[in-house]
Amino acid sequence: MYTASFAFFEALWEAGITHCFVNLGSDHPSILEAMVKGQQENDGQFPRIITCPNEMVALSMADGFARLTRKPQCVIVHVDVGTQGLGAAIHNASCGRAPVLIFAGISPFTIEGEMRGSRTEYIHWIQMFPISRKS
Repeated sequence: MYTASFAFFEALWEAGITHCFVNLGSDHPSILEAMVKGQQENDGQFPRIITCPNEMVALSMADGFARLTRKPQCVIVHVDVGTQGLGAAIHNASCGRAPVLIFAGISPFTIEGEMRGSRTEYIHWIQMFPISRKS
């Protein structure tokens, strides 16, 4: 099945991105599926996935790799505090004018099963995302 997540990685490859430095979690199931599919079906034409133990590490590695190769690189991180954890590394990449694209997940915004992907796990409830409800 062709998915938006798979198209996302195809677009990265077409943009010249060879590596994705990632710290993934509950907000990335379709991204994980696309990674497996891409590595199995498009070996050699799919960004190499580098798993990082922390978001700041991911961006710092992408920053260094982008500066070394002079090619854009990608970072994919968690929503909420995972994105916040990029702070100092964003400053470093910006000062170094490194070509790095940053993508973060998003917590589900529906809360009562109105759509597929509604909040179902504890972590979804504590992640910050503005919720508007009709009174």
